[in-house]
Amino acid sequence: MSRIPDTFKKLQAQGKKALIPFVTAGDPIPAMTVPIMHALAGAGADIIELGVPFSDPMADGPTIQRSSEPSAHSSTAWD
Repeated sequence: MSRIPDTFKKLQAQGKKALIPFVTAGDPIPAMTVPIMHALAGAGADIIELGVPFSDPMADGPTIQRSSEPSAHSSTAWD
């Protein structure tokens, strides 16, 4: 079973809301993605949304578009 529904159920039972930060893989540099995610988890993030940059981020808003630029230049991709 996915941990996401379990996380929401646990938080709902506690009367709490979820903290779900978004991180673009490879921003600011690829080597920082995992340390950033660990820092967010350590700071209390309940769920972390990891965005994978792609060549045409027009469907995203301006902030996510800007975060995808360094990733695209460093060739961040699924391998």
